[in-house]
Amino acid sequence: MTLAAPTESIIGTSHRFVSKINIGNSLVFSKPKYCDTQVVQYSGYLNVGTNDNYFFWFFESRTNPSTSPLTVWLNGGPGCSSMVGLFQELGPCRVDSTGTKDSYNPSSWNQVSNVLFFDQPAAVGFSYGSDQVYSTDNAAVVAYKFLQLFYEAFPVYSTLPLHFFGESYGGHYIPSFANYIIEQNKAIAASSSSQSKIIPLKSIGVGNGWTSPLIQHKYSVTMACNSTYGSVLSKSDCTTMTNNYPKCATLTQKCYDTGSNSDCISANNYCTRSVQYIYQNSGKSVYDVRHSDSTDDVPEDYLNFLADSTVMANIGAKSDYVECSDSSYQHISSTGDSSRDFAPDVANLLNSGVRVLIYAGDADYICNWYGNYAWSSQLSFNGSSSYQALSLKPWTVNGKEVGQAQSGSKLSFVRIYGAGHEVPYYQPVASLGMFTTWINGQPFN
Repeated sequence: MTLAAPTESIIGTSHRFVSKINIGNSLVFSKPKYCDTQVVQYSGYLNVGTNDNYFFWFFESRTNPSTSPLTVWLNGGPGCSSMVGLFQELGPCRVDSTGTKDSYNPSSWNQVSNVLFFDQPAAVGFSYGSDQVYSTDNAAVVAYKFLQLFYEAFPVYSTLPLHFFGESYGGHYIPSFANYIIEQNKAIAASSSSQSKIIPLKSIGVGNGWTSPLIQHKYSVTMACNSTYGSVLSKSDCTTMTNNYPKCATLTQKCYDTGSNSDCISANNYCTRSVQYIYQNSGKSVYDVRHSDSTDDVPEDYLNFLADSTVMANIGAKSDYVECSDSSYQHISSTGDSSRDFAPDVANLLNSGVRVLIYAGDADYICNWYGNYAWSSQLSFNGSSSYQALSLKPWTVNGKEVGQAQSGSKLSFVRIYGAGHEVPYYQPVASLGMFTTWINGQPFN
């Protein structure tokens, strides 16, 4: 593949690409060789002309990168690094138990797609700067600038179908960011002078996402008290959650109606305290109802790896790694962003012809599959009646039933058995099978 930017860089050698279209923006990048040494990698920073520098790490597809799609991955939080996805979930990298040796992940999604991991807002992961993002919609603008500059620096990827994926608070990020792309694409198409590139967005995917709080808070009760894994709470706690939900619903609906920060903050404070977090009495992990909250069911050995000075130099990291940023979380929380509804953004994407995949591990509590299935089933969009007439059916990978799926009218929902919050960690083969099916446009059984 021939790239516009230099391709002969070696580990530890950085290059700079300055945008001719978005004046003041630049990319500084290296070409590391970790985990998946047979594919082209780029890592480094987007500088958006301010004090903010956003870290990224890109891996080419293991199979026909020139014809494979490009997938952008974001973790949630808000304020958590996409290196979580790279090292614990769908990325090419794994590390040993000491966190000192990188290794190859055979179930990485770059088996079938070019994959780009992006750390945002600016205090997250290896990113650094002023950290002035206070809402999901604010963050969408930076993500769009990043994609435009990435395409300008590496134009060979700019014509590939784009899939925008994320998890958890990605249920806010992904619909918002994708909608911003659609809006900008329309503006570019209508302009005779714009030098920005139309982004070939084909689909979005959200795993165990937080998208529609009004509905999802209701199903916190279901997951804690009446899931297929059994109740993890006492009857009195379950009754309290049930009795508190109506007030939560009233406050959340007010947030939806007024959109004011104060109303959305009030809704978030009450619903988390009086409904969602009663779950803490269970002593179970919010990310997996099968495990104690005192055990780390998803190891974080990669933290040692990313703290190594040699590794940091080779990937061009200029700041210490922060897995989840308290300041970014506080900034976004200060506007009541968590209580805002992003289901309408999903409906708009579907109506614009963008395919949507909602998937969920069925052992996760915090963004459980019941709530995600409920809001997506109630979504109103062109073709929603046809989708709602369908039902969940067994879904198999390699001849084994690994979940359930419902698919129609450009919308698909997939439930993955035996997976917690980070689906690709718990069920790597099923996860890759789902992703491959999706990007190839194939039906789920």
